[in-house]
Amino acid sequence: MDKKEELKLLYQLYLTNQCSSAELERFFSLIRENQDDDELIGLLSATWDRTEAIPETGLIPPFLPEKEITQSKPMQTRRISYSLRQFAAAAAILLVLGGAYLYRAQISQIVNPVQQLETFSKNAERKQFILADGTRVWLSPNSKLTYPDRFNDDKRIVSLDGEAFFEVTHDAARPFIIQSEQISTTVLGTSFNVSAYKDQQEINVTLVTGKVAVALKSSVPVIITSNQRITIDKSSEKITKTDFPDAEDFLNRRLGLFDYKGIPFRNVITDLELQYHSKISLSPDFDPGKFYGQLDMTVPIEQCLNKLSTVMEVSWKKEGGQYVIVR
Repeated sequence: MDKKEELKLLYQLYLTNQCSSAELERFFSLIRENQDDDELIGLLSATWDRTEAIPETGLIPPFLPEKEITQSKPMQTRRISYSLRQFAAAAAILLVLGGAYLYRAQISQIVNPVQQLETFSKNAERKQFILADGTRVWLSPNSKLTYPDRFNDDKRIVSLDGEAFFEVTHDAARPFIIQSEQISTTVLGTSFNVSAYKDQQEINVTLVTGKVAVALKSSVPVIITSNQRITIDKSSEKITKTDFPDAEDFLNRRLGLFDYKGIPFRNVITDLELQYHSKISLSPDFDPGKFYGQLDMTVPIEQCLNKLSTVMEVSWKKEGGQYVIVR
């Protein structure tokens, strides 16, 4: 066969990672020889486009209907086009640096770079979706998760502003890391809740199952196991680890169902403010005590306030764009 046909054949082997070392060297040699060939440029572009279009499978567990999954839209990104000459130059450098797998990984990053995606949830809105590695995420209202469209590195890193519940797919070789302001939470495979709203004084990581390590900046990580919580005070940078026997409540809370078992009424108000992004205040020198009961925070805030009023024997009114609870 002629050189062009040989190059096409070797390129197909390269894409499927089936090249021997000799074939790989021959492949890059032919690229350098044909770096100004417009037909070859078209071949490379078309093949990469077809490769990228093949959908991933097996990401949605059989017990979770696809219609319940909210897929986020990718951010608008700009893809950089590389000429065949640049492609060949990069390939030649990589040929010196490492093995066949390294070539494919690095060149794939040039031709088809990882894109960062963002998913937002609005006031009283909850989103449920699945990341590229199969990790399931429940995003609470007024929150944002930033994550890659695929995990190519030895770490799976996402960023959270707000609150989310995670069920992380186990991968011992690639830890899953959640970055939230000053802290990073590292896991291999577990289920837990992270609350890290920027306008709140504390960050909480509550573990339902498994084990996680929470680190504040460059400090020594603190390990927690099932039914434990770590609280970080932002101003003092103090980390506190406590037992949290009701951690399983977050399995319902991720869906918007908050179960209270004698929690101070002011803490309930804080939860309402975060979920509905609304200001709620108590009249001066008024403390209704502790609240026992369940609130469904998927309904309008007025319904929650009506239930609180009935149980706690209080009333509420709206003044100047905020809610006020009175005797």
